[in-house]
Amino acid sequence: MLEIFRSNTIFSVAGLLLFTILLRLAMFFSPVLVEPDIHTPFAEIVFNWLKNHQLFNYQLPLLASLLIFIQAILINYIASEHDILYKGSVMPGLFYVLLNSIYPEQLWLTPQLLANTFLILILYRLCYLYESEKPLFLVFDASILLGLGLLLDYDLIIYLPFILLSVLFMTAFQIRYWMAAFIGILIPAYFLGVIFFLNNQLKDFLVSFEYSLAKSYLNPIGITWIEGIIWFIIIPIFVVSTLLLQFNFLRNKVKTRRIQVIILLMQAFGVISVFAENQMYVYGLCFLSVSLSVIMANYFIRSQRKILKDILFALMILCILYYQYFSR
Repeated sequence: MLEIFRSNTIFSVAGLLLFTILLRLAMFFSPVLVEPDIHTPFAEIVFNWLKNHQLFNYQLPLLASLLIFIQAILINYIASEHDILYKGSVMPGLFYVLLNSIYPEQLWLTPQLLANTFLILILYRLCYLYESEKPLFLVFDASILLGLGLLLDYDLIIYLPFILLSVLFMTAFQIRYWMAAFIGILIPAYFLGVIFFLNNQLKDFLVSFEYSLAKSYLNPIGITWIEGIIWFIIIPIFVVSTLLLQFNFLRNKVKTRRIQVIILLMQAFGVISVFAENQMYVYGLCFLSVSLSVIMANYFIRSQRKILKDILFALMILCILYYQYFSR
């Protein structure tokens, strides 16, 4: 079942596209109307525009699936380009699609999913830090990307310490890197604030920031036992895969080792993002899925114990089908 995804060929990419379509068909057969958690002015503008265009309004789940497939391809590219895993494959993209299709609410286009594109691009830029002759530009790029993501979802501010710690680990501590990070984050907000000011809507812009300061960041997830069954499969896989990364850590190149460390660091911030989601923990899963997809791929990409891995993968698919079609 998984063998086609253990390579990095055109057939594997076609298989990934087919997997994305089949796994998210519930949006056509058993649709669930979802009101996205919108709490930034820019996200409100984007989604109001989509709602005012009927073609887009009825196809938001389709747009979400297309976006997830593109994001999965980008994650595959990052993993292959930097030799994060011991061989190239579409496994990271496969599990990115899977992790973003678990619950019915994930089949809908949300600001968090749009913002996740910038989080993936941040990881893409940070991976080049170790060999870069001018890391300051990469830090500035990553922080601007974070600033753009913040315009869609303020919860992405959680990843500012991730950028700073990644810079510290991949290069060395320099105060100018940290200054570049803070300046880069402020630039998109500054220009958006100017636009709102010119349109006499600056008050709305400032009120949205008050929400981000007043919200809580350590919320109970509130998951039911039925909803949590799949995590009894995913969490042990994560633990085993992390141990496998540790056992093979010193066999990798220095650059690969450092990238693997920042992915594990990103995983920690991904867990925080799930608890930081005020409306529904499902919206925070897309941030968690970026790093978790690579870690899970590290376990399934290996050819040993194929039958066990096929069974675990099949069990996850069965859980997803139950959540999408029968749990409502």
